[in-house]
Amino acid sequence: MKNHNHDLVHQLSETLDSIWRFDSYLKTAEGCESCTALWQKLKNDYQQLERLLVAEIKKHIDEGRFD
Repeated sequence: MKNHNHDLVHQLSETLDSIWRFDSYLKTAEGCESCTALWQKLKNDYQQLERLLVAEIKKHIDEGRFD
């Protein structure tokens, strides 16, 4: 696998792991509105990043460049 494709997959994995962790952080932040807002914003931001990474990976696959 070419380095740029590996980097995309690796970053997607890291991003998905962070999204999963944010759910845990949101549970422990109950009662603190500012922490809850922070974790929710970060989760939303990372979900947008996830969509960007998935779109780029799909683009590489569709163009036959995912090798």
